[in-house]
Amino acid sequence: MASITAGSGIRPQDCPPSPGEGLSDGRGGEAIGTLDPGGPRHIHYRLYTKDGPITSNNPIYANNPFIGRTLPKHITPPRTGLSLKKHLCKIEGLPSATSSELFESLSSHTAVLDSSRLALKEYSGFGLFEGNPIVLVVGLEDATKRPASTARLEGLLKAVPAQPRYVHYRLYDEDGEVASKTSFDSEDSSLGRIDVISIAPPQLVSSLKSMVMKAEGLFDRKAQLFEDVDGEVLMNDNDHISFQALAYPGHVEDEPIAITFSPNSIFSREIKGLVTWAPYKVVQPDWLPFLKEEIMYTDGVKTSGFIVGSPHPYSGYIAVNSAGEKGFVHDGHARLC
Repeated sequence: MASITAGSGIRPQDCPPSPGEGLSDGRGGEAIGTLDPGGPRHIHYRLYTKDGPITSNNPIYANNPFIGRTLPKHITPPRTGLSLKKHLCKIEGLPSATSSELFESLSSHTAVLDSSRLALKEYSGFGLFEGNPIVLVVGLEDATKRPASTARLEGLLKAVPAQPRYVHYRLYDEDGEVASKTSFDSEDSSLGRIDVISIAPPQLVSSLKSMVMKAEGLFDRKAQLFEDVDGEVLMNDNDHISFQALAYPGHVEDEPIAITFSPNSIFSREIKGLVTWAPYKVVQPDWLPFLKEEIMYTDGVKTSGFIVGSPHPYSGYIAVNSAGEKGFVHDGHARLC
């Protein structure tokens, strides 16, 4: 099973080096932070689910299993977004390319179209540098079905850690400040932070909110994000955050964003899985994956779920599973406790 990083972000030693640092490629080759005119043109990549990064079967460094690479010659022509996705899924032991999304970089607003032709011969284009890799975002159920990693770290060199970049935040409920589970200052318990590299593209306000609330164990609470602790500017869930810019909301400790949440859980009633359920996201995008006997939580309000292409509704509930995911649960697959 793939190892998924915690919502509090990646450790500094897990961060990739920046382009131009002139490091060994970890396999006895030339530096990959800068271009070697006589060397091959690699495609560097990172893997994610919406819950954060997952490790690669083709790591470059012994102390950073999250950055991998491949060669263009391994990709079936014509080299399109879909053919690259299929290749990456194959070498990473992932079951489905059609349910994954490919992004040119962490800062990309939209995914690459399956039909898009990719220019991968020249010393230009995305994925050229390890500090700016392409990103493949796969479904959580695909990641959980993945076989145990075949990566061999023996003999790989260690990367010099890059300086991590954080989003700093203060946590509040209706009564005031709340201690953060990602606190790093013993004298300021409500100040938390997560590494921006833990947030999968597209890096939206809603993605940041989801990662923070999962890190804080508050995934079933309603939350609002403000650009600063004055609370004058409410952040829109659909807005993109440019974490690669020099400055962004929460980039320094002294100017954190503010996150307020409701003190009462809206999903407080237990519901138990009767079967193991891993919905095919293409036709059941809003259905929740869960295991047999898994205890989930719901508000107990009956609703309907649909399958793409089927006109018939299914009765059930909106619930949250133990991984913090929210979605529809058919009442034929689970029962209220």
